[in-house]
Amino acid sequence: MATRNVQDYGAAGDGSSDDTAAINDAIDDAGAGDTVLIPATADHYLVSTDNRAAVDFTGVADDVTITGEGPGSRLKMDDVTDGKNQWVLGAEANAGSLSGITVRRLTLDGSREVNGDKSTAGFNLYPGGGGHDIRIEDVVCENCAGTGFSNRGASELTLRRVTSRDNGQHGFDFTGDEQGLATDARSLKAVDNDGTGLDFHNGDHVAEDVYCDSNRSGTKMGATGGSADSVDLRNANLRNARENSGFRETMPDGAGTDVSLDNVQVVGASLHGFRLSNSATYTIGEILTDGTGYEPQNRAPIYITDSASVDADIVRSQNGRYGPGVRSDSSGSSSITDYYYYNNPGGAIDGDVDTTNRYDEESDELDVPGPNDVGAFTASSGPVEEEEPEPEPSPEPATYRTNFSAYEMGTTPADWTPEHASGSDDWATAAERSPAGSAVLRFDSDTSARHALSYDQVGTAADVEVLGLFRVSELSQSPTAGGRLVLRGSGSAGDESAYFVNVRDSRFGVWKYDGGSSDRLVEWGEPADGQWYLARFRASGDRLRARVWPAGADEPAEWDADVTDTSLSSGWVGVGSYSEFADDWGFLSVGVGGESAPMPDTSTAEPSLNAVIQTIDGTIQTG
Repeated sequence: MATRNVQDYGAAGDGSSDDTAAINDAIDDAGAGDTVLIPATADHYLVSTDNRAAVDFTGVADDVTITGEGPGSRLKMDDVTDGKNQWVLGAEANAGSLSGITVRRLTLDGSREVNGDKSTAGFNLYPGGGGHDIRIEDVVCENCAGTGFSNRGASELTLRRVTSRDNGQHGFDFTGDEQGLATDARSLKAVDNDGTGLDFHNGDHVAEDVYCDSNRSGTKMGATGGSADSVDLRNANLRNARENSGFRETMPDGAGTDVSLDNVQVVGASLHGFRLSNSATYTIGEILTDGTGYEPQNRAPIYITDSASVDADIVRSQNGRYGPGVRSDSSGSSSITDYYYYNNPGGAIDGDVDTTNRYDEESDELDVPGPNDVGAFTASSGPVEEEEPEPEPSPEPATYRTNFSAYEMGTTPADWTPEHASGSDDWATAAERSPAGSAVLRFDSDTSARHALSYDQVGTAADVEVLGLFRVSELSQSPTAGGRLVLRGSGSAGDESAYFVNVRDSRFGVWKYDGGSSDRLVEWGEPADGQWYLARFRASGDRLRARVWPAGADEPAEWDADVTDTSLSSGWVGVGSYSEFADDWGFLSVGVGGESAPMPDTSTAEPSLNAVIQTIDGTIQTG
């Protein structure tokens, strides 16, 4: 796993040199697990294309991360031919699986001022195709003649903290295929786009923690690209739709989309607040509209039409500009449990809508994200909490250790849990001697992936020290990345987080996964194939320290690695690997509450304890 710096390939980032070829060369050279780094500069990286993606990751190796360093890592489109489909960054999703790909910490600028005819996008996946695993986080798409962020038919797309602004068409265009969840999006911001803030088409989509302001319309489910199968919109603040509704549907008759709305508000839309139409089924937790509705008469703040059916818990409609708070001429059935209405010229409801409780009173706005709570480079995927969380209590001083000799052979140890991409078939104890005893924990998998195994007895730990005895085989093979000593682990496959000591073909290192993204923090030394090593890995606050030395030698006094990182605060501890080749663990120990992880006892040929917990009150034998 290497870092490919685009400046090493000739990219200047000076705003005038064409850096397209250099950036694409770095991507083409990236192997499985590598990182392509686009450093921040005082200007921007100029890129160009005559068709489709300027910066193209079609066919890139698995688990590659393409990352900038924040807003200063800007890719800007040159003056390109109008009327063609061109985008700053993207891939052809019908040209093979894109697995474990992360794009993060970049600004994508479409140069709208020189590229007309809706021709340029910031990010795009086109043509579409399934079987992918692509993650986008902390990315800005702006100033494009076309749509800022577009997916035109790919599946398994994850977005975290993405902003789309000042574009000639939509902010976000989500079109999936029929394989799995098309879109899993959290913390989106769409502002000042001349189309819709969020536009949903074919497939299943989830969008949570959304802020839209001053787009042509807030969100819609459209016909182009196929009707959406389901849309789940949560915690959304849709404001000031300039020429249309806050939430609307334009699909062909009979689409039958399942729509879920919860904690969604529309404020100040030119037309409807919510236009609930077609044969769709709308399940509503709570919605609010304020200052919407217009002539002619059917343009009420909330309009239920065609054969739409609505099942709502809480609906709030107030300060309408025209008509009643809710109007229905749908042939479908609609019901509202708690209906709050206030200051609507046409009264409360017109049409056949069952209500359990009605309240003639004005409501406060809902607790939804504001303009600084979501989008790229914000603190979280939801509203930023103003109060500092209570500090976690310090753990009782304790140590844990095991040499695996008392576990049942041939199975995953009973008090260990497969994590991330691992299953129980990837880990098993084996009756083979190590310097610490008569058994080993062996990793041996059929696939290269982010495998891990957590030590359940320790639980969740923040400040912690882990020591492991291990050997790695077949270092000359590729990809090889094993011997991982893991702490502060969390997440699942595709969304992994952890710090870990890593061994690859030529270096030891300290790496991290952060929400699925991979970063190398430091590397050193030169591992030997089949050699037993001891590694000590300590996390204290934001400081990480590690050292590795051959088993049988004295432990060095100095640390090989001493770095700081603030990404991860706590999690499980354990072991891990990435390659398909076997790793063996002969011993693992853990210290919490200020305790140091104990060394193995190599003086006896048959250590008998499966695990020992040393606390301030004494020693507890387990297993």
